[in-house]
Amino acid sequence: MKHNTNLTRLDKDYHWLKDVHNKRKERSIKIGIETIDFLVREGIAVTYNNIHKYSKNIDPEGKGIHQNTVSENKVLYEKYKKCSNTYKVNSIRKKTTLPSKFDETSLRCISLERDLKVVKKKYMKMSKDELVNRLIEVEQYVAKNQNRWITNQFEEFK
Repeated sequence: MKHNTNLTRLDKDYHWLKDVHNKRKERSIKIGIETIDFLVREGIAVTYNNIHKYSKNIDPEGKGIHQNTVSENKVLYEKYKKCSNTYKVNSIRKKTTLPSKFDETSLRCISLERDLKVVKKKYMKMSKDELVNRLIEVEQYVAKNQNRWITNQFEEFK
């Protein structure tokens, strides 16, 4: 109980601290929004690093805002998400892809005369997750067929 009374006493003694915090928060929001608008207007990529770098030019004090301020402040983060192309690209990349349905007939139809440029182009369009899933499926298929072949060879040997 005594501990709680000390906390309330501290809150009363440091009420000025909340005012300082609110002023700094408003300053950060103002400078951050102005910086993001400047970057969009100038056609410069809206990234955490660019916001940090260019905010020093916009801030009358020359301090700017820290990169983490953008990610931790809800107002600035929403503005960043709306204006940043890198955020949009990364969020698209992070979406999980469903594993493709593996079809053994597609492997049986592979021809040595196929156009390798077309094949490479097809694989370049796939995401990393899709490629990894495809590779695992093909390795499983090869392992099963190799096991069948060894079993058949052993049966013929008897």
